[in-house]
Amino acid sequence: MKKITVVAFALCFLLAGICQGQSFVFVSPNTRNHMSDEVALESQDSFEQNNFVAVARYLAAKLCPHPEVRSGEGMDGTNTENTTLVAGCKNAEATYVGELLGRYAHQKWILVFNPATKGHHRLCMIELASVQPANTIQEMQKYGLNEGTVISRDKANVVRIYIWLPDNSKDSAVHAFIDANHGKVQEIHGTGILIGNDSRALAQHTFDRGIAVYEHTHHNALSKLLWSRKLHDMSNSPPVTPLKTQ
Repeated sequence: MKKITVVAFALCFLLAGICQGQSFVFVSPNTRNHMSDEVALESQDSFEQNNFVAVARYLAAKLCPHPEVRSGEGMDGTNTENTTLVAGCKNAEATYVGELLGRYAHQKWILVFNPATKGHHRLCMIELASVQPANTIQEMQKYGLNEGTVISRDKANVVRIYIWLPDNSKDSAVHAFIDANHGKVQEIHGTGILIGNDSRALAQHTFDRGIAVYEHTHHNALSKLLWSRKLHDMSNSPPVTPLKTQ
């Protein structure tokens, strides 16, 4: 995942049951420097993406009572890449899951968005009906929106776009796009936290430190599974029962 992708935009599925107190994690399995819109869309059916989504679901289910994991395409200004969202975890667990996934996929950056009523950042969620992801990306580019994430819900015939707005610089373009495409919009206030480094090697050390702190505090050690055969071939594995709460 490239830094520009995470800095400007994040994706999330605001699903029923996910409340303001739960965080959103954006992580991509992609490590290629250049990927076209078409390749990113085709990558949704790749082993890389399917296995990464399965790993994300497995780890989130170990830590969170009602996790949701979705695939999407992320625009980073000049390129598009396949991406993954994890939602429905509390702040500490969301960060831990993100760091595990970032370490697993050798990423440079992950983003954790923590909702907070008085937060100065916003997570903008746009819903469009009866459009395809490729058409949505092209339409966004017409309005100068070259950074963002698109997720398709085929059964619902809906495309959702998720945008992290750390300031007001993109507001006019976002609202012009929404008005022109008759979209529905919802915003959540909070804070986006970038974790990682432009150096892939240094990013791995950053993830390792965060993982170690969480595991020492919470007496959990999912990191030992990251290089196991189980997590490197999970695309056809049965689903994991989510963590139960008291």
